[in-house]
Amino acid sequence: MGLSAHEPRPSTGPTPLQQVGVSDTILESRDLSLHEVPDMTLLRLHSLEQPATLAAHLAQDGIVLPLDTNAAGGRDPAALCLRPGEWLLLHRSQPPADLLERIAPRLDTALSALLDVSDGLGVFRLTGAASPWLLVKLCGLDALAGVSTGQHGARTRMGDVAVVLHFCPEPDGAPRFDLVYDRSIAKYLWDLLNDAAPHAEDLYHAHGAAA
Repeated sequence: MGLSAHEPRPSTGPTPLQQVGVSDTILESRDLSLHEVPDMTLLRLHSLEQPATLAAHLAQDGIVLPLDTNAAGGRDPAALCLRPGEWLLLHRSQPPADLLERIAPRLDTALSALLDVSDGLGVFRLTGAASPWLLVKLCGLDALAGVSTGQHGARTRMGDVAVVLHFCPEPDGAPRFDLVYDRSIAKYLWDLLNDAAPHAEDLYHAHGAAA
């Protein structure tokens, strides 16, 4: 039997945090939840095709390809437009080889390149009412205002490292952020988020939820 749309695929090896000896990969409190997402499929798509044409081709296979930088669409897979002609695709339940096989026939191989970057990246998932405050503390994005704009993605910096941020609210509207980062800095980013989490909750209790 195949995996359902919301069922993570089987683990294929140590996660970025496990690889550096971090065993406790979940932070839970009343207003904030942070955990590592294991085995996320991550593909990078570069294309010189006309974006609207490319999006129409992928839509035939149920993939929503946003056309504007920082826009995002779909859920599994989700697609983030990083810049004109470049996208990051995230899928929780389909292995990289399967998603590559699904998308490749829709591409003009003379104009497009589809790369599996799953092994080189990691994903942390941040949820809860205080989660926008944690992001505001650590990066230059206005995550408090961003939660009212719907699903989107953006590249930013947290501390001294680059992170791709994907905001995709839960079905009930609660905030949910996926943080995509280079695997080599997993522990640095994890420690940074954990250290800042208590103050983020203090800010939430003092100033309330995002508008």
